[in-house]
Amino acid sequence: MAVPLETLLENLEEVLEEGMGVPLSGGKRMVDVDAARDIIDDIRANMPSEILQAKAIVHDRASIIAKAKKEAEEMVRTAEERARALLNREEIVKQAQAKAKTIISEANQSAAGTKMAVIKFCDSTLAEAQERLQKSFSEIKTVRDSFKK
Repeated sequence: MAVPLETLLENLEEVLEEGMGVPLSGGKRMVDVDAARDIIDDIRANMPSEILQAKAIVHDRASIIAKAKKEAEEMVRTAEERARALLNREEIVKQAQAKAKTIISEANQSAAGTKMAVIKFCDSTLAEAQERLQKSFSEIKTVRDSFKK
């Protein structure tokens, strides 16, 4: 079972906090390097699950957009069938054509609105995942830099 990145980062922070202070070093500590490396290895091993989650979100977005497009096409097809059925009378035909245009316009607006909502949701979710990953990478870099000092 994969350990959440946040837990692994907390474990790494604990290892750093538990390190013994080095006198006259300006706040430097001696830490258990093997424990820190084990945690860093676990972080690397758990990274792909975050990436897979992001890919799943992108895949779901495409699926939702495809479904909305299919529904819009079905609405257009229904409107066109209704318009053909009403070709018997001139006035009814004019009314049917106006109604079909309205339905098509509404369907296109609905599909566009749904698409934008899905894109915003996916972008927001991906941005959040990106921020968490960037924060994790930043914290790892900070820890690594502290090892080099």
